[in-house]
Amino acid sequence: MNLTSLTVVVGSLFGTSPQNLAPFLTTPWTIVSAENATDAQIETAKAFVNAPLPALADAIQGRLYQYSYTGYPESDLSSIPKQLAVCNCHQSTVPIAEYCMAAILEWNTKLRAQDAQMRKACWSTAPPGNTCAASRSVMRQTENLTLGILGFGHIGQAIAKRAAAFEMRIIATDVAAQDPPPSPLAWLGDDSQNPRLFAESDFVVVALPLLNTTQGLVDASLLAHLSATSVLINIARGPIVSEDALYDALSAGSIGGAVLDVWWNAIFQIPPGTFGPSSWPSAYRFDELSNVIMTPHDSGESDEAQIEALREIAANLDNLALGLPLDNVVRPAAALQAQGAQV
Repeated sequence: MNLTSLTVVVGSLFGTSPQNLAPFLTTPWTIVSAENATDAQIETAKAFVNAPLPALADAIQGRLYQYSYTGYPESDLSSIPKQLAVCNCHQSTVPIAEYCMAAILEWNTKLRAQDAQMRKACWSTAPPGNTCAASRSVMRQTENLTLGILGFGHIGQAIAKRAAAFEMRIIATDVAAQDPPPSPLAWLGDDSQNPRLFAESDFVVVALPLLNTTQGLVDASLLAHLSATSVLINIARGPIVSEDALYDALSAGSIGGAVLDVWWNAIFQIPPGTFGPSSWPSAYRFDELSNVIMTPHDSGESDEAQIEALREIAANLDNLALGLPLDNVVRPAAALQAQGAQV
């Protein structure tokens, strides 16, 4: 089959050159950096990857807007012309699932605390080690603990699969309940079951997209259902959880702790070298709380995830060139809804 080369305009691509897409493509594409794209190239482009939204006003031949990541601002959709199908990637499913299991295991095994104690010779019955023997950490087994997953999509399912290998009891809520639930869940409820999920869980992972309907969903009333030993893990988006309510619960010790990889302020937009309240990822000093593990929104970052993103983007570009259905459609092209988002 002889195909005419199509143009794709590519914006920021996790620090790699847009040309790195080329080896993954099986159909002919001319790859243009959004930074250098001419008006004519934007007008004739068939696809856009992470391109600046203002440029889309002139994308009169565009048929696909592709994100290189899973989460995207819901407000973006109103700025993307309706003739463009909008798709995302699920490249970070594996590293995020592994991050969640690492967080659970670290919380239970207390490896960091044991390392610190070992460095103080806490095993010794004679000075200098005997002064800290009383503070030695005792591990908790992960087997038979309950993991609650708020949002049972790609990431939630990957977390459940790994948690099952540790013989955890796994429950989840999503848009719709399922009875019987899919393996390996003990039950899968709808949003009305969120209080039950929090009440039954030793660990709760927030794995929801940030939408108008999910912003602030985990509020004080929902956190109140957690026990004094339960731990909240947020790998989704910061604003899904009430910043005030979580800080208050952690400070008061009414919940056991939190593992936070996502935040309320855009930490990657803070100018280098700045320090102080305006540069914190939160309005509160979570870093001063001993029951919090903090990471800088890196749970989905791995070399393999970046390669997977390139593969998924290229696959959709190939699908577009060949007239095949697109993968991971979050909004079909308005004029093509009846055709199942084929372009």
